[in-house]
Amino acid sequence: MEYEKFSEMVMTVKRYDFLRKVFILISFFNVISFGQIDYNDADWGVQPMEYSRVGTSGFQFLKLPTNARNSGMGGVLAAVSYGDAKSALTNPASISDVMGTDVFFSSMKWVADIQFNNISVVHNFDSYGSVGLNLSYLDYGTMIRTENLPDDYGNVLPVTEGLGTFSAYDLAFGLAYSKQITDQLQLGGNLRLVQEKIDDAKTTTWSLDIGTLYWTGMGSFRISMLGKNFGPDAEFTSYSSRIERAPVKIRMPMMFILGAAYDILEIKPESPHRLTLAAEYIKPNDGLEKVNLGLEYFFFYNFYLRTGYKFNYDEETFTFGFGVEYSIADDILIKFDYAYLNTGRFNSVSLLTAGVGF
Repeated sequence: MEYEKFSEMVMTVKRYDFLRKVFILISFFNVISFGQIDYNDADWGVQPMEYSRVGTSGFQFLKLPTNARNSGMGGVLAAVSYGDAKSALTNPASISDVMGTDVFFSSMKWVADIQFNNISVVHNFDSYGSVGLNLSYLDYGTMIRTENLPDDYGNVLPVTEGLGTFSAYDLAFGLAYSKQITDQLQLGGNLRLVQEKIDDAKTTTWSLDIGTLYWTGMGSFRISMLGKNFGPDAEFTSYSSRIERAPVKIRMPMMFILGAAYDILEIKPESPHRLTLAAEYIKPNDGLEKVNLGLEYFFFYNFYLRTGYKFNYDEETFTFGFGVEYSIADDILIKFDYAYLNTGRFNSVSLLTAGVGF
């Protein structure tokens, strides 16, 4: 009898515990649903301002396009595959596609005559994986120094005369590694030392890119997950006494990218053509979500045509480009690529890429 009462008590406790868990779960989903309400459409009286986190991170040069192939395809980075040395700066998982040694260089005149150059070298060590070094350098050029100084009447005015000039740059030096884990899975990373210098103020930190590329086995369909620019906050370690207080800490422009690609046409002995469609979703920590869509046509084993479109960007929209590669010997492949990027009110940007594969 006592055993039956004890069992009944245990079952009662379990039922209450189950109901408690269900209540917590329902409350959790209710919070999620409440969070999905568009307050700008709801009748809540005073409407809150939209918040998109724009301008909340630094080191924006880490988000600039680094090569003409990806740029011409609408900026897609994650799942385009068929990688070489330039993939170390996009999806490092793809550098495992390098057969021997590959070298890449790109040059771009960004808006306001800002010069952006990239170089990468990757070597495949067979079963040990692919290893590479890469360097990105953004030169802001020379600028006229301006200071706010009081005049004879006590008015504070901007003054440039006799103050000379100053310069600024951004730099990232990286070590990349990738390995073919299975026949279908590639995994890679790129660890970078990141530095920014403006006049006599300088800060240094590090960032990490981690990428995957998975061939699903459904034809050429592949998917990719890519995390870029993960790293700690930075702060300027030196600055002039002209600045009254130390600048605030600088966040890394972290991004999560989910991509997919499929070869609508595949290269076969009787048909030297490949048509690749790629798309990706981007979730940054300093702005609205974005979508990139790209198309690449590779024909006669030597020529490329590319186009793409960027959705939900402030100024950037359509892109296009082309490329050519040619074997000058049995084991030397020369590659040239060009991309045109429409940047809205900033007109356009052209990007040139050159590469050599051994």
